[in-house]
Amino acid sequence: VSGLKGLVGEPQHIIINGVNITLTYGSKNIELPFSIKLNDFQLERYPGSNSPSSYASEVVLIDNNDGIEKPFRIFMNNILKYKGYRFFQSSYDTDEKGTILSVNSDSLGTFVTYFGYLIMAIGMILTLFNRNSRFKKLIKASAKIHSEKKKLLMVLLVGLACTFATAQPVNQIRLDEEHVNEFSQLLIQNNRGRIEPVSSLASDILRKVAKKSSLDGIPASEIFLEMHINPEKWKSIPLIKVGNPELRRRIGANQKLVPFNLIVGTTQMGGYKLRELVQTAYSKSPTERNKFDKEVINVDERVNILMNVFSGNFLTIFPVPDHSNDKWVSFSDISLLGAENAEWARIAHNQYFSSVQESMRNGVWRNPNGYLKILKENQSKFASNIVPSNSKIKLEVFYNNFNIFGKLAIFYLLVGFALLILQFITIFNPTIKIGRLKTVGIALAIVLFAGHSAGLAIRWYIAGHAPWSNGYESMIFIGWATALAGLVFIKRSQITLALTLVLAALTLLVAGMSWMSPEITNLVPVLKSYWLIVHVSIITASYGFLGISVLLGMLNLILMITRNKKNVQRINLTIRELSYIIQMALIIGLFMLTLGSFLGGVWANESWGRYWGWDPKETWSLVTILVYSFIVHMHKIKGFRGSFALSTAAVVGFSSVLMTYFGVNYYLSGLHSYAQGEPAPIPSGVYFAILLVAALILSAYFAEKIWKTKTKTAKEIDLDIESPE
Repeated sequence: VSGLKGLVGEPQHIIINGVNITLTYGSKNIELPFSIKLNDFQLERYPGSNSPSSYASEVVLIDNNDGIEKPFRIFMNNILKYKGYRFFQSSYDTDEKGTILSVNSDSLGTFVTYFGYLIMAIGMILTLFNRNSRFKKLIKASAKIHSEKKKLLMVLLVGLACTFATAQPVNQIRLDEEHVNEFSQLLIQNNRGRIEPVSSLASDILRKVAKKSSLDGIPASEIFLEMHINPEKWKSIPLIKVGNPELRRRIGANQKLVPFNLIVGTTQMGGYKLRELVQTAYSKSPTERNKFDKEVINVDERVNILMNVFSGNFLTIFPVPDHSNDKWVSFSDISLLGAENAEWARIAHNQYFSSVQESMRNGVWRNPNGYLKILKENQSKFASNIVPSNSKIKLEVFYNNFNIFGKLAIFYLLVGFALLILQFITIFNPTIKIGRLKTVGIALAIVLFAGHSAGLAIRWYIAGHAPWSNGYESMIFIGWATALAGLVFIKRSQITLALTLVLAALTLLVAGMSWMSPEITNLVPVLKSYWLIVHVSIITASYGFLGISVLLGMLNLILMITRNKKNVQRINLTIRELSYIIQMALIIGLFMLTLGSFLGGVWANESWGRYWGWDPKETWSLVTILVYSFIVHMHKIKGFRGSFALSTAAVVGFSSVLMTYFGVNYYLSGLHSYAQGEPAPIPSGVYFAILLVAALILSAYFAEKIWKTKTKTAKEIDLDIESPE
């Protein structure tokens, strides 16, 4: 018996013990009590390119029994519901004339499922506040130890070595810095209709195309301006990031940064080298695209972005007078301004860029500054109702230039290590009074967290959507959630705050690496939903609490190794304190991870009609939930009790989180990889880290085993974690 997805299987007749049986494998035809007629399939592309930006189906619902015939537009997150059936936009035919819709009918099942999710969420929330719950008992036990123990911590400081790639030198006659700053505040209307300064557009374009915030020290706004003045020069400069080696081979490039001309080519060179690859990639549904297909789509998008830059299409600086939708146009579309205004725009545009070229030769920038001022005044004249205030414009430019999260990473690291050193001093010389220094450190941590929150809020405002829609944004949000988790447990343990600051710094450093790919264009259709804010934020925030358990678990293992007769009492009290906090962090993290995953099921059901599709991200999310469910409950199993088992499980269990986040997003193919960058090579340091963790666990195991044979007290204290009440 054979069959395929989407095809009706051919019946096979067999006889078993005298019984005739007909078997088929594949899809089944189900007749609907109404019909759907396709009037038009619409494939919208990015301006000036062949790359699809969205697609929709204009259909007519026909029900002859009820005399109904009404039109409807189906697209992602906008489904057709009728008589218990729901139709979802899935894909389209390669000839772009037909559409593929998915359909389901399960009204009762949907209600029961959603109601079950609600009961589960209420139960988890009540567990955190019920005085008889384990979580509450852990809080009481932690408070008891906190009041009777002297602070103790042994820290192993590991140096971090970071390397950063730099672009090839660019022979550049630098533009006037003051003029570039004024140009960066010139407003444009992006393809989503949002009014933003050139600085935001230029920064996003350079990060998207070259995966860099600057090129050979040249800021993005300056590069963007000269691309309009001297496009032929920049077409020959290696600027487009191509991460896939096979794709580079097909293009004929030997470096990761490739010139525009090498990809686009000429008629003699065969023209656009990605044409057939792009058509093949887009003809597949998102779940069927492999890593190579996604890289083709990413590079094609970068090429089209540069094509629009060189054509001046992104420089939409002219408001159309009295337009019903407040449309702004670029120089190529100034005919829409009307004869008189179009002539003014032509003169202003040409004189501005001519004056910039002249000023690059003579060094006098008075004329370009004057023309730039005229362009800004024209924007205020015809679009005063939508032009943002000067303070908002300067805020965006400040965000783009200041690199908030890069600086936060450094300060998080410094303050975190400083607090760890203070704890170290307290252990070996309790007579030294450092209470005020600790207070200052905590105050600095709060200030940094406030700055982190402000940075997220500003980015939300700049991007126009919640700042966790791609790899870069989710990492900076995880860093925020990690710092928040440290502040939540600050009353229980200052050690926890110090370690979470270090972890927050590491997440921001990872976010700043070149292989992270921030989105600057429209979100893919399925992400244009409020579920992005709810589902993704809860899951990524859970990683912060689970990350705490890893650091505290490693610290516990180190303390077990360093324990001796002189410090046994203080070490054991610290191990117990940290173990309680590990359990509390695990419970909160598991609850958030579970709720976020099930909310993702609701989102999936509302977007394409199914809760679960065994996508790699969905599968590994389930694996992670099961792993942490076992860890949280393993204290009930004999042989899995005690601080060593808990700490080891907290450290090892986090590997499932790393696989869910990095493994799926950057190394596996699936629907949830659409907002991420190309696969990055596995750093050699990862293998060293695995060996280091394994050595730490084995050393702690033997140290714990030896210690328990020497003293009964150690065993009693270790097992006391199972009876916090």
